[in-house]
Amino acid sequence: MTLSAIEIRQLPPQPTACIRRSLRYSQTSTIPELIGRVAEALAEAGLELVGRPYTRVLSLGLLSMEVEVGWPVPAPFAGRGEVTAGELPGGPAAVASYFGPYEDIRPAYEAIAAWCRDHGRAVAGSPWESYCTDPGEEPDSAKWRTDVAFPLRDT
Repeated sequence: MTLSAIEIRQLPPQPTACIRRSLRYSQTSTIPELIGRVAEALAEAGLELVGRPYTRVLSLGLLSMEVEVGWPVPAPFAGRGEVTAGELPGGPAAVASYFGPYEDIRPAYEAIAAWCRDHGRAVAGSPWESYCTDPGEEPDSAKWRTDVAFPLRDT
């Protein structure tokens, strides 16, 4: 696993358009399709994509997880079919860049969580990952960059 230095960033609240789903762990391969459906809904609504697509795990169960898959938008989104309005929270966040295939990202989450504990920082909600590399443009998964953000409580 390759992980950049973990740093604290002050993030602004970011409106998003998203799809929320319950997925079995074996269904994570459907996330790119869900990202594409969000992009299609935004294109149909004539809205610009800003930033990078993301996935946020809202809760974990024994057999499945609740996820939010979406795309940042420049202003609050009214919704279109299965695509609804969302928001990535603003405030302090522990952020690092992971380089590698998506299916091997778990140690990056564990490293950031451990860093937060070691530095006395309390996590304030569900972390998310933003996909900075388009696999269609970069076939080598070792070069894929995913930014992982853990929202933190203010100190």
